[in-house]
Amino acid sequence: ENQAAPALRACVMRRSRSGPGIPSTRGGAASLGGSGASGSSLINVLVVAIILGVCGGGISILQSTTRASIDAGNQAADASSGLMELERRVSAIETHSKAIESRIQQLENAPKPIATLPTAEVKASTVQQLNPTVGAVAQQQTRATNAADGSRRPSGVESMPGVHVVVTSNGNRYMNWQTRVCYTTFQTQASKPGSQLKAFTRVLHRSSDDELMQEVPTVRIPTAHPDCDVWCSYPVADRGPALLAFFARPGAWMYQHVLIVETDYVFVAPITHALPAMGQGFAFPFGYIVPTYPTVKSIMNRHYDGPEADIPGTGNAPALLNVDDLAKIIPIWNQVTERLNNDKEAVDVLGWVREMYGYSIASAMAGVKYQMDPVPNNFLMVQPPADEALGKAAICHYTWGTILKDKSTGKELWRWDKREYAQGQYGDRPVVPMIQIPSMPPWSADLITQDGHPFSEGKHQLLQIMIAHFNDAVDQINQVNGGLPKGFSSLVEAAKVAQPSKEAWDARRRVEAEERRKKNQG
Repeated sequence: ENQAAPALRACVMRRSRSGPGIPSTRGGAASLGGSGASGSSLINVLVVAIILGVCGGGISILQSTTRASIDAGNQAADASSGLMELERRVSAIETHSKAIESRIQQLENAPKPIATLPTAEVKASTVQQLNPTVGAVAQQQTRATNAADGSRRPSGVESMPGVHVVVTSNGNRYMNWQTRVCYTTFQTQASKPGSQLKAFTRVLHRSSDDELMQEVPTVRIPTAHPDCDVWCSYPVADRGPALLAFFARPGAWMYQHVLIVETDYVFVAPITHALPAMGQGFAFPFGYIVPTYPTVKSIMNRHYDGPEADIPGTGNAPALLNVDDLAKIIPIWNQVTERLNNDKEAVDVLGWVREMYGYSIASAMAGVKYQMDPVPNNFLMVQPPADEALGKAAICHYTWGTILKDKSTGKELWRWDKREYAQGQYGDRPVVPMIQIPSMPPWSADLITQDGHPFSEGKHQLLQIMIAHFNDAVDQINQVNGGLPKGFSSLVEAAKVAQPSKEAWDARRRVEAEERRKKNQG
């Protein structure tokens, strides 16, 4: 979910700024993206936003006024002057209808030192060359197949007991501050007694190194879509191929189990329970991934030979399973996703989440079954403010924002949304200074959300847990190197490395030129 909604905001940004587009990531629970905003009015942008909220599932619909007429000559000026208001409205439609009520409990003790942990045997400077076509990457991995047992495990590689956490990213500012928090909270939970969290690797699909190469264990896979380093309409296109290339490397097989995560995850507990056996896995039941839904069934039947009920209602993250099972799924996932991308009905109906459906179909084809208990019995994740308790989960997913209001006056008392953190997704600073989430007002029955819904004390307590771990990570980050990414002496120095490469800018210009050409012909 973490790379969808920015496409909407990027449409407006590209209308209001000169020069090439702005980097795009996934964001929120939205599930449909847009191409450029050229020639579209603010009304169209808001309509797209509403569609985004519906497809994301459980997200409140923006109530907005419309303008009766806006001529083409003043649209760009309106987009620029109304940018801040549109940011607020986009955030609102992405916010879940039930947020949390409470205040954050401030940390009273100094941050605990981070234990030295084993990490994947990869070097940040080592780059896996990736052919732009999925087929070529599949051939590359096939060459690593052990002919003796037919698996994709590189010959002679043994795996140790434990969990290897893998996150994918395109390295933009929005995903990078999230990655720093995710990695730091992983370290905290991995250092606890009995934790099965052993290693963490960021798989970076990007045309150049970024500012986190020395701070977060990283393998960079050159992207087949360098324009996505700047901005593109479907930035998750490189995720599957990047993981496919990564699992051709021995370092990917260090541990017996792999947990695929997103950057906007906070580890709040260690994983200490028994890990799934071969052919099984743990996953999260997403309410908007429904293979048996009437408008989805025909698509599933075209791309899966068995009954659609066999396809799990989940996605590629979070997913915890045996490394050999994941290595079987990934090539199929790439192939299925490629077919879905070439299926017009699938693109129209599934939108951004077609990649998640692709993973689910691939899992069914590989014969992997998932245990997807609902919260609070899910072994992996909860999503505050939607959920009431942490239960058995180890991760909090902060995909939704929260606005707290006074029930009697309607006055806004507090808000926090990842899309607004540190100047928002498209702020002026390429490298985000790490700041804590501010304290919320004390819990009260008089607190309501932006949608007028009351809060439960359980929602309050759960979000409080997440924010406390988030802020603890921020403290730990800021105590090392003055909060700067490792290896840099100033934000200016880090920002220079964070910028997309010339290759990326050139690719973005070519894409935009082709889009203009097609529009003019059109």
